Amino acid sequence: MPAPDVSAQPALDRYARLAGFLYLTIIVTSILSLFLVESRLVVDGDSAATVERIAANQTLFRAGLVYDMMMFAGVVALAWALFVVLRGVDRNRALLALLWRMAEAIVGAVTVLLGVLIVLLVGSQGVRAAFEPEQLHSLVEVLLTARGIGFDVTIFFLSLGTIVNCRLLYQSRYVPRVLAGLGIVSFVLMLVGAVVSLLLPEYKGLAMAGWAPGIVFEVVIGVWLLLNGVRTTPATVAAPQATAGSASR
Repeated sequence: MPAPDVSAQPALDRYARLAGFLYLTIIVTSILSLFLVESRLVVDGDSAATVERIAANQTLFRAGLVYDMMMFAGVVALAWALFVVLRGVDRNRALLALLWRMAEAIVGAVTVLLGVLIVLLVGSQGVRAAFEPEQLHSLVEVLLTARGIGFDVTIFFLSLGTIVNCRLLYQSRYVPRVLAGLGIVSFVLMLVGAVVSLLLPEYKGLAMAGWAPGIVFEVVIGVWLLLNGVRTTPATVAAPQATAGSASR
C-alpha cells in the first residue's frame, strides 16, 4: 500500500472549521427564530390570539422567516462542507448524508413559504376582510399546524444525514470517537422523536424533550471543528484508504 497522503490536511482543516462555524450559526439562528419570534407570537390552542399578535408584530414575524432562511441556507453549506471532509472516508455514504441534509433544507424552505402565507393572510386588511374571523383563524391554525409538521420532517432528514456523517467521523477518527458516538446516539433519539411526533402528535412535547442531546452535540461538534479542524494523521488517512482498497477487491 502506498504511503498515506497527508497533503490534504490544510484543505480538510479549512472545510472542517467552516463546518464548525456553520454548526454554530445554525444553532444561533434557530434559537433566534424559536425564542424571539415563535414563542412570543404563536399561542398554542388559541388561533385568534396568534392572528392578532402576528398582525400587530408583522416585522418580527418576518424576521423569524429570515432567520429560518438563514438557517436552511446554512444547512446546505454545512452539508457541502461535511461532504468535502468525509468523501475520502466513504464517498457514497458521504453523498447519501449530503442528499438527506439537502432534503432537510428543501422541506425547511417549504415551511418558510407557509410562514409567508400566514403573514400575507394576517397582515393584509383586504385579505382579512374576505374571510369571516372564524374562517381566518381556522386557516391560520391549519397553516401553523402544517408548518409544525414540516419542522418534524426536517428533523427526520436532519437525523438521517447526521447519523451517517457521525458514523463516518467515528470511522475516520477525525474527531474523538466519543464525540462521534454521542452524535449517533443523540440523532437516533431525534429520529425516533420525529417519527413519534408525526404518528402521535399528542406526544410531540415528549418527543421534543429528546432534542436536548442533539442540540448539545451540535454545539460541541461546532466548537471542536472550529477550534481544531480534523485530526488527519497517517493512521486516520490510511484507514479510509485501506477500506476503499479492500472494497475494490
